[in-house]
Amino acid sequence: MIEETIKQFIQTTKRTIESYLSKDRKNICVVSYYPTYRKQYGDLIACLKEKYNVITIVERILNDEFESSGHHNVLFPWRIIENGQTYYLNADIEGIDLILTADQVGYENGKIDRTFLSTSAKRIYFPHSLVETTGVSEVVDYILVPSKIAVESFRKSFKKAKVKLLESGYPKLDKAIQTYAYQDTNTITYAPSLRYVGGDYASLNLFAGVENNLIETLLDSSNYNISYRAHPMNFQNNHSFYNLIKSKWNSEPRVSFDEKLGNDFGNISDFLVTDFSITAFTFSLSTLRSSLFFAPLQLTTHLADFIPAISMEGQIRSLKDLRKKLPTKEAPKIPKELKSLEMKMFIILVVVWMRF
Repeated sequence: MIEETIKQFIQTTKRTIESYLSKDRKNICVVSYYPTYRKQYGDLIACLKEKYNVITIVERILNDEFESSGHHNVLFPWRIIENGQTYYLNADIEGIDLILTADQVGYENGKIDRTFLSTSAKRIYFPHSLVETTGVSEVVDYILVPSKIAVESFRKSFKKAKVKLLESGYPKLDKAIQTYAYQDTNTITYAPSLRYVGGDYASLNLFAGVENNLIETLLDSSNYNISYRAHPMNFQNNHSFYNLIKSKWNSEPRVSFDEKLGNDFGNISDFLVTDFSITAFTFSLSTLRSSLFFAPLQLTTHLADFIPAISMEGQIRSLKDLRKKLPTKEAPKIPKELKSLEMKMFIILVVVWMRF
């Protein structure tokens, strides 16, 4: 029964997309496999609409800016889980020229990423990091590389790959710079990276306990308000450990929980605390305010090389040091090293121009 319903849904949705395809303009589909990175495109989709027919494809309806950014929006989830059974949805639609995506799913050995909606359309991947290599090269034709630093990283990682690197900018950063308007709310934003937490009580209590200790330290060591900004996948999927943290601080007037996508949090943040989220780079480069990296274990990622460019304190490895190094209200400024980093960034308004 469920298989037949899914089959009918695919056929109906395929016809809907086909009805939206233009015969006069090139057709671009912007696919959101998850809601997490819908803000990666900045104003790019609006720019593309001027010349191309743009259709956004989503796996859930949120009635957000992304869904209204193209000429048409279509609900077409790539996966449905029903009664413990996983069903992968797909269709091969002729007439799609280009597919843009800021995320990848990785399931079925890359088949979904390589063939979703079309087996002939060219594919461009938008990495979600300004400085690190993200994504898999084998499933796309082009990668829109956001900075010179990232170009170096991608070239090292994909030496033998056939994918073409397009040296460009970072639409999300462009948008953050354009819309930055500081408001004094006396707030620290704490934005940890994605937490993969098991369902057992030990793991849940461990992760929630660590986060609660950090929030308590920030409260006790300053007079700032604390905005907890979890990774979107953690709050969008209603993860248990995240709910434990929310219940702990629900009645604390100085603690709030930010579940809004995009960079508006930069407007109300005096500075940002994270472990190693790349959000710190977008925040510091758009606000010229410092980020603090609290990570007890030594970071071994490429990201660690560039922490000094946006953080005067470097990597902080204990709560004791964090208490000492919290910036004062007068001095949450970004370090001088920003200038050397800016020289290696493409901070420009991006409009993708492709010869199909």
